Formats: sequence, C-alpha cells, structure tokens
Amino acid sequence: MPIKKVFISSVRRGLEEERDSVPALISAIGHIPRRFEDFSAQPRPSRDACLAGVEEADVYVLLLGAHYGDPLPDSGLAPTEEEWMVARRRGIPVVVFRKLDALLEPAQAEFVRRVEDYVTGRFRDTFRGATDLLPKIAGVLRTLEQDPEPLEWIPLRDPPLVDWVMTERPRQHLAVGPTLELHLIPLGVSSRLPATRLEAAPEQLARVGREHVLFSAGDALDLHANESEAVASRASGRGVDAAGLAVRSSQGVSAWEELRRDSLGAILDRSDVASRLARLLRIGSEVLTPQASRVGIAVGVGPTQSLSEGNVRDLGRRSSSTMDMRDRLIRVEAEESVPASALRHAADEIAAELAARLMMRFRAH
Repeated sequence: MPIKKVFISSVRRGLEEERDSVPALISAIGHIPRRFEDFSAQPRPSRDACLAGVEEADVYVLLLGAHYGDPLPDSGLAPTEEEWMVARRRGIPVVVFRKLDALLEPAQAEFVRRVEDYVTGRFRDTFRGATDLLPKIAGVLRTLEQDPEPLEWIPLRDPPLVDWVMTERPRQHLAVGPTLELHLIPLGVSSRLPATRLEAAPEQLARVGREHVLFSAGDALDLHANESEAVASRASGRGVDAAGLAVRSSQGVSAWEELRRDSLGAILDRSDVASRLARLLRIGSEVLTPQASRVGIAVGVGPTQSLSEGNVRDLGRRSSSTMDMRDRLIRVEAEESVPASALRHAADEIAAELAARLMMRFRAH
C-alpha cells in the first residue's frame, strides 16, 4: 500500500525517547509522521485535532508503556485509547509495540489486555528502548508498503449454509422492523470453537460492537452463549434500533442492524446500505478467525412489508410511500468467496457490490 501518513499514539511519560526518535525514522523512509505534539498549537482543541489526525492517517502505530494517561471526563478514556478506537473503526493497519519490563498501572494493564484481545489485522511486537524499536517499525512499514492481496471474487461450487437472523416462521423477535444482516463464513476451517471460547465470547463481542458504534456505551445488551453460538445483541426499544453480533461454533460470524424507520416504514437506500455493510464487514473481520484465508459473504434484508426504496434523508418528511404488501426476506447467498485479508482494505468495494446485488434482488421481488 502507498503509505503516506503514520500516526504515532502513546502516553509521553516513560516513552520520551521513543516518541522523539520515531518521527525522524518515519520521515527518513519517506512517510509523514503525526503525533500529539504536531496538533497542540492548532486553534481547535488538541483532542479533536488528534482524532482528526487518526481519521486522516494511513497507518496507526501504538506504543504501550507503563502509563495509561489521564481519562477524559466525558468518555472516561485516555486520549490514547480514543485514538486506538478510531483507528480500529476505520480499519486502517494498526501496529502495536509494548515496552518490556514496564510496570503497568492497573488501567494500563486493562488497556493492554483489550489491545491484545484484538487478534486480527495488525502487527504486535515488543521493545526495550528506542534502539530496539526503530528497526522493528521500519520493517513493519516496509511490509505494509507491499501491495495487499487483491480483491478477487471466486465462485463457490457448493455455497455454504447460512444461519440467517431473520427467518420466515417462527421469526426471531430480535427486531420489529426491516433488518440488514451480514454473514462471514470462513472456508477451509474445519475446527469448531470450543465451549470455553464461546462462553467467554459475548463480552468480547459487546466490546467490539461498542468500539465500532454498533452499540452505544449505555445500551442494555443481551449477552448469552450456548454450545452453538455466542451473541451480543440489543433489542428494539423506544428510539433504539435492534443490532447484534454473533460468532458460531463453526467459526462463522454474523452482524445485523435494524434499518431506520418512520411512521410509513423503513427506507432501503443503496448508499446507506453500502455504508452499513462496510461497517459490518470491518466489525466482522475483527471477530473472524485468523485461520481463514477466504470467506463466503451472505447479506439479507427483511421483512419487506414495511420497506420501500428511497433516500434515508426523507425519513420523517414523507407523506406517502409505496411498499411491498407481501412479507418477504431478500437474500444474497454466499455464492462467491473473497480473501479474508481484503475484508479491511476493500470493505467499501465489497460493500458496494453487495449493496448493488441486494437492491437488484429487492427490485426483482
């Protein structure tokens, strides 16, 4: 990938030498370093500037030392963790280095645990000091400069079975309105998740969902697991749409969210669907087993009885709507596979294709 901007994120205390050395290295190998120090003189608050810097970065480098930093009063998170969450939500490459022999504060130990729970799509290593760290960062950036695996859709001879969230009868009462769902089925993975892993998974699913804003911080979530799946979900309620994230014992991953609606029903907007699917792809890629080299992807939406095609900006302003009087479930089965590594860097492209197929199926019905 053509790296340009590299955001360096860490607490300064205890990592002064490293923070002062890394930018020169990044500049020397042809990229643009960005740190808190680069934003502190701007007219807008440094917090907003730093988060905007992560939004614009091509690679995010996280240095973990002994200290967590001062939690911000509104979020309760240190600036470094807020930056980490933005990088993860965006799906850009994340590079993590932890300082050896650092005596971690309790809050930092918990943050490190959360970081190390995130097992896919990032590099992680350790270092003892700047002399040890610099060549490791240079090596990772050179690796990232190489072109990622291209997005290639390969037809499947036998499409895998999908555990759909919205079913005909009886319908699972997770949502009251039309719901968009996405399923990732890892191919060539024969092992099943043990019950001990499934039992611990709902909390991790809830955390991933909150970090990607599938769930809000104050949402009451239903967390449960059995021998076949682990689920974190939010049911429909007053002013709240249903959403959920699940991992199956077969190692498949499912994510869903209810579409916004008004008194005339929900609107199926192609650009909105593509945006939602791209986010669900990034969320699912975090939960997907790292053993998967290729994945089948299935998407669906329904029921259609209160669903019409249009622009979501018209919600709440419509005086009429044309809707399907029959109750249908529109599905695009997992008939092709894509590289698992493409779920992040090509999420927008994959989502655009799936949204186009879903809209065609909807119109055909």
